[in-house]
Amino acid sequence: MSKLITAMTEIKNQNQEDISSMRLFIKTKFPVIIQALQIIDNDIGRRKRRHGLNLVPRESKKHGVIWYARFSYKGKMLPTKFNTYLSDEAQAEIFAKENKNRLIEQYLARKDGRMYKMIEGFYDDKTDNPDVLRLSDRNRKEYKAVIINKFIPFLKSENILSFDQIKIKTLTDFQDKLLSGEVKLLKENNRENLVKKAIKPQSVNNDMKSVRKLFAYLARKETLAENIAERVKGLPILQQDRKARGCYELERLNGIFNKRWKNEISLLLCMLIYTTGMRNSEIKRIRLDDIKSFDGCRFINVKKSKTDSGVRLVPLHNVLYRKLKAWAIKNNKKSALFDFVNALHFKKANNDLAKMLKVSDDELEADNITFYSGRHFWKTLMSAEGLGEDIEEIFMGHKVVSNVAKLYNHRDKFGKERLAKKAKQVFKILDRCIYNRQAFPQPKRGHKSLPKCCVKAVTESQKAG
Repeated sequence: MSKLITAMTEIKNQNQEDISSMRLFIKTKFPVIIQALQIIDNDIGRRKRRHGLNLVPRESKKHGVIWYARFSYKGKMLPTKFNTYLSDEAQAEIFAKENKNRLIEQYLARKDGRMYKMIEGFYDDKTDNPDVLRLSDRNRKEYKAVIINKFIPFLKSENILSFDQIKIKTLTDFQDKLLSGEVKLLKENNRENLVKKAIKPQSVNNDMKSVRKLFAYLARKETLAENIAERVKGLPILQQDRKARGCYELERLNGIFNKRWKNEISLLLCMLIYTTGMRNSEIKRIRLDDIKSFDGCRFINVKKSKTDSGVRLVPLHNVLYRKLKAWAIKNNKKSALFDFVNALHFKKANNDLAKMLKVSDDELEADNITFYSGRHFWKTLMSAEGLGEDIEEIFMGHKVVSNVAKLYNHRDKFGKERLAKKAKQVFKILDRCIYNRQAFPQPKRGHKSLPKCCVKAVTESQKAG
């Protein structure tokens, strides 16, 4: 030690011209001391060799030292260090090993936009993701639209580049933006426009379903350390936030389907929902093969629906059956009769019915009458005519108690008889309250009860048996 102090004193007293001369002086004058210092430095600097990762210490005023992790990816060391926030080397190593995949994924997401690529494709129709495959095609498209048109533009407006930047506050801010209508929506040419269109709390909660399902998947795949979406509460829905769906007065539709309509599709769609009470999604899947007959009554066999209770038999009036069959023959419909890709036909049908009834657009908006209101109309009509609440639930596909379901089980002979008996009551109600007659006769020569465009088609179908 005394030799080292003497050497340092002698070095300080030297007045060399430059640093290189000083280094040469120290190396030639004190070789033993230089060698000893190198041994000490190598011993301190030697770190444990770890497969795929390395730990690097950094000085910290508060903790003394903080360990940072470096990872290798595809055989190359990434040019960034990840803070473990730990001062203990052993604990830092455990943290680095457990979070290696997540940290690397976040780094790559920031570098090449991988996060947005993953989010954009989450609800694709060609996915093998079981979380998405369980969704109906309609829900999948709706969820994807929320992610593409609302959530991604919001994240970009917040300058978020990786999943680790998304916090609970980020998701609550997204809720607030939706509620206030200040969220940026993607429009044509992929340009973001600020569209101020406030939506109700229940609509915000519905939009958040797509985000929650996305985060649940990311947490399950350990892309995220936790599912923070679980800790985001839905917005409370007050009574004033609810807008009851309206429907027409019962007597207003009497005889409306006996008149001549300009648009045949609108006529058929309105007849379907107002005389069967079926859901929109069920109407889109109707095929002629789904129409069954027993005990003198026709039924639409709903094989797939929103709920398990929705799988049922729906009474089909002869008037509507003949029109559907003529429509199918005329348009050569081999599969679904109304294979629409969007809801525009339903909206048009609702507007066309309003025009037939001389109802203005303002009245439709004020009373909240939509195409789906036909389902409410059917239930109200059957209740008013005393059909019986339990039978309404069976015909409409709502949840029913097990003993009622067994009573009207269409696979059972007595169940079919009970269904047919109630179906005939439905037809009588429709004859009296919708078709404005006690009994609708079978079409006679000339088929005057059908539109002219359907006469030829019906004749051909009857010849074909």
